Amino acid sequence: MLKIPLSKIVAINTHNIVLFLFLITALYLSDVFYCRAESPDNQSTAFTLEQCLSIARAHNPRILAARNRINELAADYTAARSSFFPRIAVNSYYYKIDSDRLAFSGPTADKLYGSESLHSLTGKQILFDGFKTYFNQKAAGIGTEAQKQETESTTRVIEYAVTEAFYRLIEADENMRVAENALAQRREFEQLTRAFYEAGKVTKLDFFRAGSQASEAEQALIEAKNARQLAGMLLAKTMGSDMDSASAATLEVSGQPLDAAPPALDFEALWKQAQATNPEIKKLDLEIEQSAKRIQAARADYFPEISLQGSTGKRHRDRGGSEDEWMGGFFMEFPLFEGGLTRAQVAKASSQNMQLVELKRNRNDELRIELKDALRGLENARHGLITARQMIRADTEGYESSLVLYRNGKATGLDVLQAQVDLTRSRFALISYEVAGHITQARIKQITGR
Repeated sequence: MLKIPLSKIVAINTHNIVLFLFLITALYLSDVFYCRAESPDNQSTAFTLEQCLSIARAHNPRILAARNRINELAADYTAARSSFFPRIAVNSYYYKIDSDRLAFSGPTADKLYGSESLHSLTGKQILFDGFKTYFNQKAAGIGTEAQKQETESTTRVIEYAVTEAFYRLIEADENMRVAENALAQRREFEQLTRAFYEAGKVTKLDFFRAGSQASEAEQALIEAKNARQLAGMLLAKTMGSDMDSASAATLEVSGQPLDAAPPALDFEALWKQAQATNPEIKKLDLEIEQSAKRIQAARADYFPEISLQGSTGKRHRDRGGSEDEWMGGFFMEFPLFEGGLTRAQVAKASSQNMQLVELKRNRNDELRIELKDALRGLENARHGLITARQMIRADTEGYESSLVLYRNGKATGLDVLQAQVDLTRSRFALISYEVAGHITQARIKQITGR
């Protein structure tokens, strides 16, 4: 039996432990470096506006429903044009009747057949139906094109909603930064006021006012954070994303503020473009044309239907055997009385046509007002941006001057606090006008169909 000294066993075990620890350390360091190298790809990147719009076009349920509606109307078009083609069917039946029946030739006549079966192939081709099939096909085709415009209109509405939610999230982010900056200023001023109060340079009221302003800034920051979470969830919901609530609340976006004031736009040129390219107007025009075709299709029931019909097959009877038979000829069906059905259908189609005409007129008036309101909003944002930038420069200078004077005992704490409030308000106003400019430009694009 091999014997190993205890000292050697301890040395071997210590050597193994050192190697084991060394391997663990190497693996840990490699994992750390690997994670650090891969962290930019693994972290959630900030979404741009175009990425948000792309996700909305692919996942928003309203857009997907509108696209599926096109398939439904395309099927209606196929069903409407099917009457242009012949109808071919296979008929087959078998029945039994009383076998004790006699022929009409008298009491001595033979009994009639007691069972009969028929297997035949029939066909029907409509030659003339008052052009009902033609107008129904045209109406169905126009309906498909109208739904495409409806889908385009829905897409524009969702794009505007996504754009608005996107910039509202940017506004929430910027407001949170402003609130954090304001809180830092107020806490710094609170500490300065505390030092002056302990040195007997200011009153207790100044110290309380500084603390109150700091508490108010903390409350504003909390509200800004809550607004930011809500804005993220709203953007994720508008995009139709399947993010959970936690991921949506922390959704990151990247967008640029307005570098300059938006330009003034010409109303008449924009309105002319809206009349030509707005998908809602184009859809209403197509629906009016479709309703006119439906009126003509309804009036077609006043005319007779002329068709070519034929059949061929084999008839078998238990008395008489089996015989081939065929039939062919022209048929005309003329409605003499249907209880006023055709007249009611024509009246309904005419009423729908007039409704669409009035709806288009009303929608034109609404879009004209909406476009004017959007242009006024853009003008307000343009002037607001200029004013807000000037106010920020003035309020920044006022805050810094009042703080210097306060340190030198030549201004009161109320002057500094008021300067801080004015500066914060100006920064909030600048963000609000920038976001309003972006959203209003998106609204103008939606109205004009660009």
